[in-house]
Amino acid sequence: MKTSPLFESVEDLVLHRPPLLLLQSVSHWDVGHVEAIADPVDSYLFADGEGKVPAWVGLEYMAQAISAYAGIIARQNGEEPSIGFLLGTRRYDTHVDSFTPGQQLRVNVREVFRDENNLVLFDCDIHAGEDLLASAQVKAIQPKGTIQIKPDESVKES
Repeated sequence: MKTSPLFESVEDLVLHRPPLLLLQSVSHWDVGHVEAIADPVDSYLFADGEGKVPAWVGLEYMAQAISAYAGIIARQNGEEPSIGFLLGTRRYDTHVDSFTPGQQLRVNVREVFRDENNLVLFDCDIHAGEDLLASAQVKAIQPKGTIQIKPDESVKES
């Protein structure tokens, strides 16, 4: 019996679409962790005249990696990805002023805590090679019974 892969691209996991989809792929996942790949060249909407992307966009890279993590969990449960909400961040610490096009950014998110309401705390970091570029703790929630949005389709309530 042949089984299909859990997902073929990051678009199967998140609701974002280009040009607001900033992740290129998911390179690794396991229980409680996802590593996604981003290249600042895909973040051109945020780039300055030299093509550099401000370091604060790293928080969006982290949020989209969290969304991919939630999408993997949904797919594993036979469900479609659904909307979630970033509630806040603590200690967003950057070691650079900007990200450079062509850098391969590894965005890691690790689940630290989850409560009964699906409020989740993540430890997140962004590396280029061995260099730590940014880190943060991010709180997010994906309420059960929320609105589901599929690209190119109407909004559905569940």
